[in-house]
Amino acid sequence: MDLLQRLLYTALSVASIFYLIIKTSLSHWKRRGILHEKPKFLVGNLGGVGGKRHISSVLEQLYEKYKGQAPFIGCYAYLKPMVLVLDLELAANVLVQHTNYFKERGVFGNAPHDPLSANLLQQDGADWERLNSVVCPTFVEKNIIQMLPTLEKVAGAMHRSVKQSEPHNIIPINKLVDCYNIDVISTLAFGVSGETFLNSDTEFRRMARSYLKDFNIFRLYFLMYFPNVARLLRYKNYEQAATDYFLKLVRQKLFELEWSRIDNRSSFFQMFAELKRDRNPKRRLSDEEIAAQAFSFILMGLEACNSAMTFCLYELALQPELQRRVREEICGVLKGNENGMDKTKLEEMNLLKQCLYETLRKHTPYAFLLRNTNKDYEVPNSIFMLRTDNHLVIPIAAIHRDPELYPEPNKFDPERFSKENVQRRHPMAFLPFGVGRRYCLAQKFAEMQMLVGLATLLRHYSFSPCRETPIPLVYDNTRLVLAPKGELRLAVQRV
Repeated sequence: MDLLQRLLYTALSVASIFYLIIKTSLSHWKRRGILHEKPKFLVGNLGGVGGKRHISSVLEQLYEKYKGQAPFIGCYAYLKPMVLVLDLELAANVLVQHTNYFKERGVFGNAPHDPLSANLLQQDGADWERLNSVVCPTFVEKNIIQMLPTLEKVAGAMHRSVKQSEPHNIIPINKLVDCYNIDVISTLAFGVSGETFLNSDTEFRRMARSYLKDFNIFRLYFLMYFPNVARLLRYKNYEQAATDYFLKLVRQKLFELEWSRIDNRSSFFQMFAELKRDRNPKRRLSDEEIAAQAFSFILMGLEACNSAMTFCLYELALQPELQRRVREEICGVLKGNENGMDKTKLEEMNLLKQCLYETLRKHTPYAFLLRNTNKDYEVPNSIFMLRTDNHLVIPIAAIHRDPELYPEPNKFDPERFSKENVQRRHPMAFLPFGVGRRYCLAQKFAEMQMLVGLATLLRHYSFSPCRETPIPLVYDNTRLVLAPKGELRLAVQRV
């Protein structure tokens, strides 16, 4: 009996301590006297995320509820206190004006034991500063334009793939653009010729789809609260099989380049390989660092480009007149297209670009940007202060759907991105690629990649809803990047 009593008392003590820790964590903003959304036990303000709700809708709800009451509010990502930025001027200060206070993203990485995490997204501090200074020159416009012929080649393979599927003209669009973007990444970031349109079950595609370890709420708590302990325990974000595959692939391609003596800059991989031979040891990249930068195209670009291209084609399918005007523009620009696309021709596709931007606004792939304060920051023109190690969330999807910035936000209207309308809005009103010192370096390339793919498809095919097309659209709440639930099928007809 004494043993049972002791076990009972021990269990009650542990439960009480656990309860007090949770209550203390969830009272952080109340103790500081900061306006905040009342949290729920364990889940904070993320109740239903991954099930009934997507993170985009949760942040949009908080943004609409508190906007105008304060420059920011407190909220909770499970037990982690977070700052939700509501004011566009504060967002500008965080991302552009006062970036010395917000140098870090605060995303967990463990490069010594998880080499693929040695990428620009997951690095902070001196490691990021060095890596950014080395890699940034790779993404200058002159280098990016050289990759247009390769993009056209991959887009041509996509065109032939659709052509061969006739007369079966009901196509899962998200799978089609996934093959395109996978082949672009494999060719330009890893130096491997894409074959996904011939065989959708390539090893590269399997690894690009299965690199992330099974994730659960307890791991999330652990990584957010005890990142240094996680590093000591050698925690890895990525599956060992995927890490081994990408490292082996990169080393093999580096060896082939070394022996072939190919000296050109027609892919990111070749430019990364040049950095391995840099005479300055501080600028020299190791094999692991090259693999991490190549992998970042999968990590940050694959799902985002899939999302934008899929939703753009979906929206144009619902507006046949707009689609016709876009097609006429593309055909007019590419008339007599003997020499392929070039920078000038892409720039002339104004309406297509406006449609892409409007898609990124209405269906923003990543709902938020993350920043971490590295020293105390007094919010200008207010009584508020952000403390060191406050984690900030800038809800870009909510900003993109703010009716004061974009009237009738649920309406798909590319005219919002005419030159005149863009100039009327706040510079922080459109942030799909971020802005400031930690913006997406590959922004111009990603835009070019999507425009080439969309132009190729819309030039040769018309898209329309079919019986299997979901209207209204249903999002997959289980994924971080905004994506349709299941296959998004459209009827495709050759023009």
